[in-house]
Amino acid sequence: MTWTQTWLGRFGTLLLVSVLVGIVVRRKLRLWYSFGAFVFVLVVTSVLIALWPADFYTQDFWRPKETALNLLRFVMALELAYRTFRSFPGALSTLRWVVLLVLAATLMAVLAVGGSVDDRTFLGDLQPRVVNGSIWLFTAIAGLILWYRLPIHPFHKSILLSYVPYLLVFTVAMNALAGFGWERGGAVRYANQVAYVIMLAYWSYASWRRVEAPVRPSGIAPPLQQPLSA
Repeated sequence: MTWTQTWLGRFGTLLLVSVLVGIVVRRKLRLWYSFGAFVFVLVVTSVLIALWPADFYTQDFWRPKETALNLLRFVMALELAYRTFRSFPGALSTLRWVVLLVLAATLMAVLAVGGSVDDRTFLGDLQPRVVNGSIWLFTAIAGLILWYRLPIHPFHKSILLSYVPYLLVFTVAMNALAGFGWERGGAVRYANQVAYVIMLAYWSYASWRRVEAPVRPSGIAPPLQQPLSA
């Protein structure tokens, strides 16, 4: 790990801590519990890598870490979908079929890898397919929200619009690492780390930002505080 990568990693860890503290202090944890769990796992693993890079900045640690994060990504998407669509039966019915299709396609893509999974297969075949599945799931949810014009919480919107682009960058980086190899892919890891830090900076902003009440257009009288008497 180079000096630049070390300090980018430390800065990213500080941003992750800021995100976790922000969603707790601003009481946004209750808006998306699985996102809080996702950030918590990222904080713990990032601290381990920052303090003991020789032991934890390795492929042996990276694989189980990414496996846990893969699972949490799908849980995050499903929780977001439930919170957004549960009050709209028609849209929820469509969502069920879309989610089932994406999950089935992802499972088939993963099973198609077959055989034993070594580090190169995990980087080049398995991990990109799982991440692609989560990208399609998040994208499908966002598309249905736009199609049905459903209201979405600003915090959910901020995370969704920043995370999906990063997942695309992450997938490209994994494919490149599979081609170059972990040892020769320093530039690829560096580019992915920069994109990751940018995303975390935005997450920190979204976590600490106060959600303001909608501004009432001028000329519209405020609602009555008490009903009129008969």
